[in-house]
Amino acid sequence: MNVSIPLIVTLASLFSALTIGSIVRMVALRRVPDAKSNSKFQSLKTWWGLAGALSLAVIFGPLGVSALLAVAGILSLREYLRLVGSSSVGTPTTILLFANVPLFYLLVLLGYEAELRNVAPLLFVLVFGGVRASLGLTHDFVRITAAMVWGSMLFVFCLSHSLFLFTLAVSAKPWVGDAGWFLFLVLLTETNDIAQALVGRRIGKTKIVPRISPNKSLEGLLGGIVTTMVLSILIAPFLTTWMQDRSWGSGVLLSMLSGLIISLFGFLGDINKSGIKRDVGVKDSSDLLPGQGGMMDRVDSLTFSAPVFYYFVRFVVERN
Repeated sequence: MNVSIPLIVTLASLFSALTIGSIVRMVALRRVPDAKSNSKFQSLKTWWGLAGALSLAVIFGPLGVSALLAVAGILSLREYLRLVGSSSVGTPTTILLFANVPLFYLLVLLGYEAELRNVAPLLFVLVFGGVRASLGLTHDFVRITAAMVWGSMLFVFCLSHSLFLFTLAVSAKPWVGDAGWFLFLVLLTETNDIAQALVGRRIGKTKIVPRISPNKSLEGLLGGIVTTMVLSILIAPFLTTWMQDRSWGSGVLLSMLSGLIISLFGFLGDINKSGIKRDVGVKDSSDLLPGQGGMMDRVDSLTFSAPVFYYFVRFVVERN
């Protein structure tokens, strides 16, 4: 377990912010019709549950975060499989799809992270294509094989980059410890999602991707970017090393760039998931998370923001 004073303070701050947000939301919902307010209350409860799961995972370090991401990956793949059409996928492919999640994270914990970063995408292609061809599963071969590779890339490989932040080769550690970079990424990604939605509902008029996600607006995107960049500057001194061993101006610039990258690629991850749902004609991937849809709806932004942020940090660190 990794329980330090800085981590306790950080998690306490997270729950304090969630408490304030919940109070504001409950006051605002007093004038909202019961049907809509019930959904919003359910969403609040879900946020508390997710915050609790995140905190517990971080306390147990890489092992806890691996377990959290594995569960999120399996649940997301379960929803994804339903969207793709589970009856056309077949039992052997389904077994492969789910089995590769715990195996992937087990290998990471055993120290094969670098090897997986290099070969996992190729292995997904070889395994799904090779096994399906060997078993003679030729019906819808290209569509199903490609869908399984894409699902594994999103909900296993890309998502796992948030775990890789624990093992960054940096000379100094964040104030909060090894979990700092991971918490920084997750908190900014989720804040960006919330800010884009709130600003978009309030003042969003300019549709940005109407064919994929009609509710997305340019105003919402810009609101999310600004909010995420500001929050990035505020929390970077505690959760990252951007402010260490460099000038204040350089630290602020790197913090702002981090917020910009997480916001932009989080948006792309969100609309990528929207494209998948639009293809099959559904609004939410499931009703697993009351008030928020399915697990895919919760981790979609992270599937794009995690790998890009990870390689951005590595690029900056390795050049110093």
